[in-house]
Amino acid sequence: MLEHFSITQLNMYLRCPAQYGFRYVDGLILPPTGALTKGRVVHKGAEHNYRQKAKTQQDVSLEEIRDVTAAAFDKEAEGTAWEKEEDKGRTKDEALMLASLYHQEIASKVQPLFIEHEFIIPTAAGVPLLGYIDVIDDQFIIRDIKTASKAPAGSEAAKSLQLTAYAYAFRELVGREETAVALDYLVQTKQPKAVLLKAKRTQADIDRLLSIMQSVLTAIKGGNFYPNPGNFMCSAKACGYWERCHQKFGGISV
Repeated sequence: MLEHFSITQLNMYLRCPAQYGFRYVDGLILPPTGALTKGRVVHKGAEHNYRQKAKTQQDVSLEEIRDVTAAAFDKEAEGTAWEKEEDKGRTKDEALMLASLYHQEIASKVQPLFIEHEFIIPTAAGVPLLGYIDVIDDQFIIRDIKTASKAPAGSEAAKSLQLTAYAYAFRELVGREETAVALDYLVQTKQPKAVLLKAKRTQADIDRLLSIMQSVLTAIKGGNFYPNPGNFMCSAKACGYWERCHQKFGGISV
């Protein structure tokens, strides 16, 4: 039986049930990629600033953000699975650039109330929902920080199950509706840019999330862990379980 369920787990199962099975049933944890490490350390820099700002109402210096991000990168890089084409030094430079961009263009306009707020709430599915909200600001906007290599679709915040889960958790814990949900995107294009996507959530959105979650949990309990070749990560480069999956389920030679 599952002790709890997370949106990370839900999204992975929806993307590829076999991938979920390898990760959460077989316990095969893959080291992070360079892109994931870059995103993590940008989060570290933002979290450091917001924890100070929640107390002082003042941002820390840009130099301090860069120092915190650089130190986090050096630590995380040791456990990262670097691809042959990835340049560790360039990735670090990109992380520092994105951390600086976030600090200057987004964090400077946000007054945080809660940072990396953990929640665990009961659901009708019988398995508690566990998660961590990046930031809830003083306008009661729930914010999540994302890094990407290309600009996101304008509908991404409206469709995000992650943001729906955060809205559900906020309402259960605080007893009021959030003002909005938002994705703070840092896009690593030739000229890096910050993109803010906002949306609203209705009770119907939350009910749909919980219904999807209950269906997925039923499938998990039934041991349904089949591959989904049509998902965007189904390739030898993007999925660390590629070879194991083809050995288990057959298909192309590996």
